[in-house]
Amino acid sequence: MSDSPRSAGLSSQRPIPAVVRKFGQALDPSALEPGDLILVAHRQPNWKSRQICSYQAKMFPEEHARWYHAAVSGGGYEICEATARGVKACEYWEYMTGKYDLKIRRLKGADAATRSRLAYYAATYVNTKYGFWNILNVARTLTSGNDWNRPAIVSKGIICSQLYFEAAMRVGYLLARVRPEAVCPAQLSISEIMDDVTVP
Repeated sequence: MSDSPRSAGLSSQRPIPAVVRKFGQALDPSALEPGDLILVAHRQPNWKSRQICSYQAKMFPEEHARWYHAAVSGGGYEICEATARGVKACEYWEYMTGKYDLKIRRLKGADAATRSRLAYYAATYVNTKYGFWNILNVARTLTSGNDWNRPAIVSKGIICSQLYFEAAMRVGYLLARVRPEAVCPAQLSISEIMDDVTVP
């Protein structure tokens, strides 16, 4: 862990979960900036996660198809993510247990204020329901290979990759030429509008 004020406050005010202490490693929170993208792959994914990766593999190389979940960094240990229970603001500890591989990406050419606005816009979706129908739209799009197929039903909810994609659109970045409700994590992984970031 870093000795920055943020991480110092972390240790004194928010105890690190026991499972993370047992693993003994975590991303340095001082290296994560607001608006960073966090892509997630479980090392032993469940059936749902394997299905997402399988559909993505129809159009993308394995290095991009393997990511099945996306979260928005709020800076430090704070994240915003869309889960089956809806969009929530939380801390990243769940992913610091050794069970997950992570990929961090950052918008090219975006200044700190722009990236902070992206994180803010993602946070405005907190308590929005999960877009279950949009998962089917993603699968349909990946199966057909046509990013612009009209969906049968568009959910009023939101899925994980859509959360980051729409927040990026609101600050002027189009990360892929696809409808927001049909964007998948692989498209965020391969997007040339972002750079990979090495985080200690």
